[in-house]
Amino acid sequence: MIVILVNPKYGGNVGSVARVMKNFGFKELRIVGSRDIINDEAKMMAMHAKEILEKAKFYETFDEAIKDLDFIIATSGARGGDRNLKRVPITPRELANKVFEVKGKIGLVFGREDDGLYNEELDKCDLLVSIPTSDEYPIMNLSHAVAVILYELYISKVENKFQDINIREASKEDKELLIKKFNEFIDKKDIPEHKKELCKIIFKRLVNRAFITGKEAWTLMSAFK
Repeated sequence: MIVILVNPKYGGNVGSVARVMKNFGFKELRIVGSRDIINDEAKMMAMHAKEILEKAKFYETFDEAIKDLDFIIATSGARGGDRNLKRVPITPRELANKVFEVKGKIGLVFGREDDGLYNEELDKCDLLVSIPTSDEYPIMNLSHAVAVILYELYISKVENKFQDINIREASKEDKELLIKKFNEFIDKKDIPEHKKELCKIIFKRLVNRAFITGKEAWTLMSAFK
């Protein structure tokens, strides 16, 4: 699993992220932005996790940072509802109970300290996770949010809450083909264009939230055909 920071603003936060990554056994850090963020403050806050900073990979754009990943998890402090379906999340614990069934490279994406992730970036992710917090002060510090989510993932793995199963999970290609067939199905329907786009977004979210099997994906594809 790869931690991705999108345009972080403070070196101290980046160093603290490296530290909690090492606390919970995560090793690969990607940063969208300048190498200048690895400053003296970052190195000081990283403590004994400086090697994570030294090995961090840098990218100019979000697309470049995620292009080789099989499953992309966005994080956000802002939570939506019926009026904002793009921001309907699951909790870190729900994620931890399921994510180890996913095969391939997984990206865990954290947004900017001030603005978070933009809608166009969220659209490129497969799943949204949000940490339940008090309404009095819901937005967490970047490194604290990383710590909470990585802790949940780590403890789930340690306690072996997930079990090996003999059912093949849908591959990235299975899911992409299923979503393509659904989109073709929706495009042929006589409904407003903006509703078509929303249907496509919702279906993609449902497919990835459900962690469907290969058999389920192909059965649904047959129905849409």
